[in-house]
Amino acid sequence: MLLRTAAVHNLAELRLAERVGADLAFLSPVYATTSHPGGRAMGRRRFGLIARQSRVPIVALGGIDEERAQSLEPFGIYGWAAVGALTPSGS
Repeated sequence: MLLRTAAVHNLAELRLAERVGADLAFLSPVYATTSHPGGRAMGRRRFGLIARQSRVPIVALGGIDEERAQSLEPFGIYGWAAVGALTPSGS
């Protein structure tokens, strides 16, 4: 089985991903990240507003660690993904 995923950063991109048949969306960046210094993070509140409107499962991405992921559970996230939180150097 193939899984079609989409990287989305706002509600318009989420709607496009849904229209083209994405099975799952990575919604980011929730928080500031070391991999994208200077990038604008949406924050927990905006993330929640978008995630709750999704018709596909949402995976939180961007500055996520286990504690932050747990704080996003009330928004119905399917899961979370990370780079820095899962690497020994944290980068």
